[in-house]
Amino acid sequence: MNWLPKVPLRPDPAPAVDLQLTHIHANLTFTAATVTAWYTLPERVWAFRPDADREQFMTAVAGQYAGLAGFRLHLRRTTTPYPTGQWAAGLFRASQPVGDPRGFADHLRAAADHLDAASPTEGLTMVGVTFARRAVGDLVTGLIQARIGRTNAGERDRLQERLDKLTELLAPFGLGARPATPTELAWLVYRSVGLGLTPPDRRATSVGPSDVLALTEHVDRYRSRYGSTVRFVNRLTGEEAHVAVLTVGRMEPLEIPQQHEPWLHIADQAGYPVELSSRVDVLGPAATTGNLNKRLLMIRSQERDYRDHDLDAPPELARLAERALTVGDEIATGRPVDASRVHGWHRLAVAGATERQALDRAAELARIYDQQARIALQHPKDQEALAREFIPGEPVANTGYLRRMSVRLFAAAVPQATAAVGDGRGDLIGHTAGTGRRPVMFDPHFPMEVRERSGLSVLVSEPGGGKSTLMGAVGYLAALRGVQVTLLDPSGPLSRLADMPALAGRARVLNLVGSQRGTLAPYALIPTPQRGDYLAGPDGDHLYEVDVTNARAERRMLVQDIAAMLLPPQVARGKEAATALRHAARQVPAEETSALDDFARVLADDSDVDAKEIGRLLLDAEELPLARLLFGRPQPGAFGTDAPLTIITMGGLRLPDMSIERDYWSAEEQLALPMLHLAHRLAVRRCYGGDPNTRKLVGLDEGHVMEGWRSGRSFLVRLARDSRKWNLAALVASQNPKDILDLDVQNLVSTVFVGRIAADTDVASEALRLLRIPAGAGYEDTLAALSQTAEDTEERLGFREFAMRDVDGRIQKIRVDVSWAAGLLDHLDTTPGAHR
Repeated sequence: MNWLPKVPLRPDPAPAVDLQLTHIHANLTFTAATVTAWYTLPERVWAFRPDADREQFMTAVAGQYAGLAGFRLHLRRTTTPYPTGQWAAGLFRASQPVGDPRGFADHLRAAADHLDAASPTEGLTMVGVTFARRAVGDLVTGLIQARIGRTNAGERDRLQERLDKLTELLAPFGLGARPATPTELAWLVYRSVGLGLTPPDRRATSVGPSDVLALTEHVDRYRSRYGSTVRFVNRLTGEEAHVAVLTVGRMEPLEIPQQHEPWLHIADQAGYPVELSSRVDVLGPAATTGNLNKRLLMIRSQERDYRDHDLDAPPELARLAERALTVGDEIATGRPVDASRVHGWHRLAVAGATERQALDRAAELARIYDQQARIALQHPKDQEALAREFIPGEPVANTGYLRRMSVRLFAAAVPQATAAVGDGRGDLIGHTAGTGRRPVMFDPHFPMEVRERSGLSVLVSEPGGGKSTLMGAVGYLAALRGVQVTLLDPSGPLSRLADMPALAGRARVLNLVGSQRGTLAPYALIPTPQRGDYLAGPDGDHLYEVDVTNARAERRMLVQDIAAMLLPPQVARGKEAATALRHAARQVPAEETSALDDFARVLADDSDVDAKEIGRLLLDAEELPLARLLFGRPQPGAFGTDAPLTIITMGGLRLPDMSIERDYWSAEEQLALPMLHLAHRLAVRRCYGGDPNTRKLVGLDEGHVMEGWRSGRSFLVRLARDSRKWNLAALVASQNPKDILDLDVQNLVSTVFVGRIAADTDVASEALRLLRIPAGAGYEDTLAALSQTAEDTEERLGFREFAMRDVDGRIQKIRVDVSWAAGLLDHLDTTPGAHR
């Protein structure tokens, strides 16, 4: 075949690419004429923050945007699926489940299925800065040559210098941006090419010319019949989505943060994912002055025309002229943050399984924007071109609906605002109930094990607000994970948790009414530190001796308070009683082996008449049937248990009304106070001992009994400080936040749950102090609206809401939802008559 003519070799044809995008390298995307640096913006907490903090944040962002004058920005907000499988696997590995691990795996699977049913997502906000317009291939060639060794030093240095300047500008407080990873950029491109479709699980490190084809070839676009939506089809999976793209039209003046939410963050209220895309040009003073002068001349010309024809000029012309002068003065004399302007196009895309669903969602989103901020969302023609605008590197679809605004107003869009709260690793206890819907996980040991903070959490609400339900749910779920849980529930409904199938035969209910003598002996309830729990050496010896001394001082304080509670109020208030009690406390050895009997006999044998009478009154109190719990010594092993869940109750005990003077309490009510006070000690006493690293959880209801007594205040302080040493998490519930504030432990509280408080605005203000929110800013109404139901119906509310502040200081409104745990809500129902 030598006679055949030789055909010169030709290079292979370039792959057909449906995008302007040609390369992704590091945090850069390349087209034939541009290079854009992409940065990821961290999510920012917006809800329940003081207005001063919000304004400071927006001012910082506006200053960073003003520093980008002369550049075009592409602001994109998309979503990523919530890592449900990763959460469940992590929780399983960190648990030591009770009973059969397969049963616990089924338990977590039910939680994961419940979570996936709500299709939870996480936000991803990125901003791209187009900073170079070069000849075709120059920058790409420079980067590729640098990677293969043919280093174009000058080109690489100029490129790196620009990137460093951008990073330096965007990284500080405000945007807090970091360079995007190739994986994040690949995800953004997938989400943009196939709006509404599920992206493949792809982890890219770089995308070259031949790789870009893989981003587009499996997605087909079809315009709908009348151009109202775009139909996206994944040819590989058959998945189909209909997308409607809206654009921001007329905007009335906004007062952010005083009255309005961030105007792009409003999209999170829709309840379904909304893709955001803003293409803007940041204009400095020089670029803005000429355009502004032209418009002012047009206004003046129109005013002259009206005067020449002896007609009254519309009032809006005068307002426009005044506004133009004001803006002109800001541009001419103001700082860059006041003088810079942003011109651009802002699009919102919603997807649905059908065209009708997409259009309904678009109409609903437009209604939300109109009601929340008086912003008109328009539904333009040429939907396919508008949908392409979401893809990095694609041109602006059209010049219509151009929005001109200050950099301050653009900074007030805050698309990266988040509703996230919780630790992300604990049990699923519900979801956020404000803007957006995010799952809420709560691990009571997260503050100690990860954040190195106290493990004290507080639950506050008026009666019926859901404190007991939340405490019981947290305790039960923790017990299933192998945490040693002790719950003090004086009224007793939580004892039904012992009947849950997963804990049948393993949980223990201890009813103090009917327990053995000495169960609540005050001296024995404060454990003696063990030398083996401290480091060896002089430092360990010193800490051990200090804690032993503190334990003895705490016993003396506790026994004095308990004795004062047992005395008649008119006697306990006397100066002689305080003196006699202190004197007796010094004489009785402050050890675990001492008893209240010894204390009473020391007083009865005293030569002082007043002390002798007080001792006899204490011995008289010992004759009451329930008082035998306080006198005597506990039986051996009374404080030890290997049950994963222990519930301490006081069934049948009549608790006093703390709003009534003690003088009017019955004898039973007066005895209930020291019993409840010591029951708190008993619940915590059972958590001491054994391996300090073993996870322990104690839940204490009726925390108000601690307020007003020295031993009560020292008890909670010690509990908070011991939480890290003993890996002991504590949940303390009370109806009045003042009970916690008066104990002076607010700085030691890691997590706060505040339920509905509607009866008293002063109580609501104190609850806001617990949340570390300033009072008087309108949040009192938010607390009053929690768990609200219609007044004209007798239907019971099937959920409870709380304002939650987590260990990281984030605050959100959450809705407790543990319905995924079979039978748990039925066993937690504390409503009177619910189980008849």
